[in-house]
Amino acid sequence: MGRKLDLSKLTDEEAKHVWEVVQRDFDLRKKEEARLEDLKGKIEKESTKRELLSTQSQINETHCIHCLQPFKFLVNSKRQCLDCQLYTCKNCSRFNKREQGWVCDPCRLSRIVETGTLEWYYEHVRSRFKQFGKHFWRNGPLVATTDHNQSLV
Repeated sequence: MGRKLDLSKLTDEEAKHVWEVVQRDFDLRKKEEARLEDLKGKIEKESTKRELLSTQSQINETHCIHCLQPFKFLVNSKRQCLDCQLYTCKNCSRFNKREQGWVCDPCRLSRIVETGTLEWYYEHVRSRFKQFGKHFWRNGPLVATTDHNQSLV
């Protein structure tokens, strides 16, 4: 990332093609960032609504926490979300084959955002290298400093 491209050895046509590919990549990254920000906004709005409704203990036992449709035995049965543990209807949740359980739409969107922004990776790295402390991350995980303030790679 931050490296400059040396296009001097390419023909004009090749350099133009490389430049178009880089521009397309840049545009796609911008679109993906905008999509993830939109999803984060939806998740925030839904979590506020969910916080308000979850304080009403009776409402989640009898109604879907997202669409507020009442649960019925065969027509609209309730399913418990694997992540938030709240009850949702079939329309507001999806079955996760890998985990063999139901995940509500807001929690599924949270998973998509976490995957798209690589939060899962950063959390894993943070928890794995917790013992190194702030000094380790300030200087970077691959650079160690000596007493003479020289960098070793």
